[in-house]
Amino acid sequence: MLKKQQRLTTAEFDTYFKAGRRFNGQHVQVIFSEHPLFHGSVVAGKKVYKNAVDRNRLRRRLYDVLYRYKLASGFVGVCIVLVKPGAQQVPYTTVRDDLTTTLAKLPLKQVQ
Repeated sequence: MLKKQQRLTTAEFDTYFKAGRRFNGQHVQVIFSEHPLFHGSVVAGKKVYKNAVDRNRLRRRLYDVLYRYKLASGFVGVCIVLVKPGAQQVPYTTVRDDLTTTLAKLPLKQVQ
């Protein structure tokens, strides 16, 4: 899970959602904007899972993937991960791998 300082507020989310560049995977979409610090957000709507427990479990797992990718690569910027509705019909490992490959497409700047 990301630290509170690394998560987006509602106002920041709206700003970066509109202005960010979109990268599509099969089961996720990543909206990326350049920023001097790292911030992230994961969105899984009711179309993905009707049950809130399942949505939150998926969000927590994908937050962990985002956090570990940030630690491994050391990039900065704003990443908003949107889970597509088809993600409920595939195993979590497929969604995780799709997110990892989509994150690898981002034009990232390393922390110095």
